[in-house]
Amino acid sequence: MPFGPPRRLDAPGRARRSEPAEPPPPADPPAEIPALWGRPGGRPSEPAAGSAQVRRGQSIATYKRPELVEIVGRIAAREPDLSDDQIIELVTRLLGCPEDEALLVGARLRYAVEVYRKQAGRGSSEG
Repeated sequence: MPFGPPRRLDAPGRARRSEPAEPPPPADPPAEIPALWGRPGGRPSEPAAGSAQVRRGQSIATYKRPELVEIVGRIAAREPDLSDDQIIELVTRLLGCPEDEALLVGARLRYAVEVYRKQAGRGSSEG
């Protein structure tokens, strides 16, 4: 009896023995978003039209400079005691950009923090 190479489990024409399981329903978001530093804040309100949106997992190149400044500003306003480095770390995790962009993410967010601090009239609060 001739034997050929084994067939893949997902090969076309292969009969499935059972129906695929339905994906679980999405979990409800928590009532409060935990803060990494300081007191936790409430759930943010829906963003206004034209405001910057966090697109988790996207390349940092997909964000325009004003969008990054706005995202940094939202975090800085919500957690006013954070240092520049803490804001950058928090926004880096929030955006979830690809790991191979770590240096670019850091540079672009540092720029966004500096611009935000200048706009807020507070200079740098590096700490």
